[in-house]
Amino acid sequence: MDAINTKKLAILLILPMVVLLASGCTNLGLGGGNGVSGSGVVIKTFDSTLKSVQSDDEFALHLEVQNMGDAIASAAAQIINIVPTDWNAFNTEQMIGELLPADKEAGTEGQLGTLDWRLRAPALQRGEQRTYNPMVRVFYSYETRVTKPITFLTSEELRRAVQNGEALPSEPAIVSAGPLTVNVKTGEFVRTKDNWEQSYFPVEITITNSGGGLIAGENYPIGIEVINPPGTVFRGDCPRASQTEWMAFDTNILPAGLIRPVSPMAINMWDGKQTKVTCELKVVNPPEYRESRDLKVVLKYIYYQDATIPITVTGTREWGF
Repeated sequence: MDAINTKKLAILLILPMVVLLASGCTNLGLGGGNGVSGSGVVIKTFDSTLKSVQSDDEFALHLEVQNMGDAIASAAAQIINIVPTDWNAFNTEQMIGELLPADKEAGTEGQLGTLDWRLRAPALQRGEQRTYNPMVRVFYSYETRVTKPITFLTSEELRRAVQNGEALPSEPAIVSAGPLTVNVKTGEFVRTKDNWEQSYFPVEITITNSGGGLIAGENYPIGIEVINPPGTVFRGDCPRASQTEWMAFDTNILPAGLIRPVSPMAINMWDGKQTKVTCELKVVNPPEYRESRDLKVVLKYIYYQDATIPITVTGTREWGF
């Protein structure tokens, strides 16, 4: 019997997104070597060789990121919140590349990635002074894996649990480190009228954005695969249906070359903060003896985080030049 009752057609996580400074920016305000903590790919440093410049002065922006989670990341970055031609800015969009997670057995930290941008201060009239806030937006493709151990009962124990409306014993979910945290809760058996063996229990999966940034894409799409424990089948689809409509991807939005994840189904984190998925499981093959079996969840998504640095420009141009 097929243990996974999901749609088999893979959906490319094509992510339409409007890069709006007032929509979804996480202004970390980094600079001068400051860093942030967290899981996933984090911005360790976003700095400038000069904080105060004159018109036409050349300087550089420097970015350092590190993979602080448990998955391999494909990362890229953009410089935004400036007019590139005014700053003589070329290649504002660059690939960071693949970043490996920490290897606990080998004792190595998560991989670092760096980028640099050469800029030239914009032309201002002599006596004029303005402060600009160049922003870096770091995108990365990531994966969160969840394992929920559930203790399955013998046929006789299962029958009593169904009759009493009890829940199967379970352990806390084991969640890989990343910008999303996941909690999995198993509920009490729902008894059917005709045959207790057709009874089922609900599984509630709560996904929370805890990474300090946002999921890239309209309505914050997440690819999801829920893998049922051996000896069980889903009562309907899990999740019940794809909860998002995928639209054509605009290649002018996300950095070119960023790896787009693929997943059997997709859901939305509508407010960018939290979403829940509910599934229903039937036990079709109880063990001869009590046995722990795993429910697994795989989430795939593109995440982004921002940082800014103030640059003060003093004008030196004479009128008419």
